Amino acid sequence: MKNLETPACKVALFGALGSLGSALMVEALSRQWEMMALLDDLNAIPSRPGIRAKPGDPFDALGVSHAVAGMDLVLCNLCSQPLLAARRNGPGFDVEFSAITALLDGLAVAGVRRLLVIADFHWLDEESGHPAEPGEQLQRRLVDSDIDWTLVDAPGIGGDDLFGLDDFLKPAHSNEPDAVSALRRFAAAVLDEARLAAHVRQRVHVQVEHEATRAAP
Repeated sequence: MKNLETPACKVALFGALGSLGSALMVEALSRQWEMMALLDDLNAIPSRPGIRAKPGDPFDALGVSHAVAGMDLVLCNLCSQPLLAARRNGPGFDVEFSAITALLDGLAVAGVRRLLVIADFHWLDEESGHPAEPGEQLQRRLVDSDIDWTLVDAPGIGGDDLFGLDDFLKPAHSNEPDAVSALRRFAAAVLDEARLAAHVRQRVHVQVEHEATRAAP
């Protein structure tokens, strides 16, 4: 049951499958937010109170605009293996560039202002050895967009397919796997950022060991 004093927040999540997607959904539910999982296969996640499913593809701008209409914020978890598998034929940065471009365009059409994308953004670092041009192109698209975006570095926690909703729905306890505890903290930090908007139009790195968030250089 939703408390009347709790502000309504409608969240759309691309990349709901896997450990991180499950952690994000459960954290949103614990805050009594309305969660919409956007999936290729609507039967891919178990039915749970508070979670709805809808078709959605983060690489298709028109599809994004239809999928996120009416939402308050959009999360895109590009660490989800099914989303990564859809783009394995291109270079590493092609996944992030293609998705972010489609998301920016789709959210603008739908009138949704807030976007957080979780992915491996190391290719944006000068010392990564990757070509500079894709990063410069992405930066231009981000700067030109009116969307309140935040890029979140992937947590680097192994076992994407090891844990599901039931693992995070259980109360936290001292004997739970370290990865579950770390993913709980990461998900909480991401949703805090979504709510507080402390790092709008920035790339951030979440230090799950210390439950802190800092702007990435």
